Amino acid sequence: MTRWFSIVLGAAIAGLLGCQALADPVSREDDARQIKRPDAPVPVAAPVAEVITLPGGAQDDEQWEQFLNQLVVRNVSVPGLYPVRPSPEKNNGKAVIIVPGGGYAFVSVENEGFPVANRLAEEGYTAFVLKYRTRETPRSPDEFLDAMIKQFTGIGRRELEPYQPAIDDLIAAMHFVSGNCPKFDCAPGPVGLIGFSAGGMSVLKALQNVPDDVAVEHAALIYPPMTQSVDFELAMPVFLAIAIDDPLFEQGGFSFPGALSDKARSFEFHLYSGGGHGFGTLKKGTTSAAWLEQYVLWLGVAAPDPS
Repeated sequence: MTRWFSIVLGAAIAGLLGCQALADPVSREDDARQIKRPDAPVPVAAPVAEVITLPGGAQDDEQWEQFLNQLVVRNVSVPGLYPVRPSPEKNNGKAVIIVPGGGYAFVSVENEGFPVANRLAEEGYTAFVLKYRTRETPRSPDEFLDAMIKQFTGIGRRELEPYQPAIDDLIAAMHFVSGNCPKFDCAPGPVGLIGFSAGGMSVLKALQNVPDDVAVEHAALIYPPMTQSVDFELAMPVFLAIAIDDPLFEQGGFSFPGALSDKARSFEFHLYSGGGHGFGTLKKGTTSAAWLEQYVLWLGVAAPDPS
């Protein structure tokens, strides 16, 4: 497997895409030609049938596809929430909104969505996977792959621009979950947030403008853009996880964790020795695979079950 193929494979299933930023554009182009390109989209149904349509969308022409062996959804114009419920005997009454990554080009619902929701449900949380609006991408899978290679070449060397419709969709989801939790067997009140990569950027932007009628109990940021500034107080515990070989960590270093430490009510930071960008629920043979269990343990301390 060529180094560039490894990068693109990680890109397709990660929030911001890419594992390493390469310096030689000629070798990148040569290796990219070896990628097996699908002849046609492989349509797939969402793994959770129930969906809550959020305001803000118009025409529904989204594409659910297996893209390089991972389920993604792209060309999303109608945002939605997919609830994943705990068993009645485990239900702790708490809700968490999950915001997958995808560089705002797609939503990485498999690597960073439904498996995380299932794990939280095992712990008693009612989890809501957010399908937010994305930037338009070519409908052809071959052209889409080319667009992704172009978009994410040089990850960690340029800034990710926030996409306001996606941030608005998260704020709408916060409103909905906060006001309608009893319909899903969770208690009204504060909600938890966890965002991956671009989804982490959306979470931080939403925390900067939390609606008056919504309270956030805790927030987790998994390999978000690390050059973001935090010039406002965070009135909740914050969890941050990233690998030291992630180009986004190489780009921003310790300035972002330092800012979170100063501004958050409490702060937990996990810096893994390997895993690259977008490790999510993948098993990469690195200690980054432990992040989900460490996050679950942190939740028990940051927002303990009142029972």
